[in-house]
Amino acid sequence: MKLVYCGNCDAVSALATMEREACHTCGKTAVRIDVPRPWQYWVAIAVILTGSAILFLSYIPEIQFRFLVLLPFLGLGLFLSTWAMRVSKDRALEAGRARGKGKEA
Repeated sequence: MKLVYCGNCDAVSALATMEREACHTCGKTAVRIDVPRPWQYWVAIAVILTGSAILFLSYIPEIQFRFLVLLPFLGLGLFLSTWAMRVSKDRALEAGRARGKGKEA
């Protein structure tokens, strides 16, 4: 995943790695912004792996109970990963605006 900033519409778009660097809002060429992954991203991975490990290491014969055990881990992981995406996009927006101000001055 990569984040791109469009100076024309002042927006950040999340793109797949091989996608053309263009804004999702206006379609014009955008600038790639590299930001480090926030802590929420890493915690989301840890939560989902912990839930998977619990299922793998414990003996729960019924498949319904396995899904019930995994569901809170997946829910928390989804919450944390969407929070991480929002934080990353906010940081990319700030960096893109700062880059644009640097060019104007």
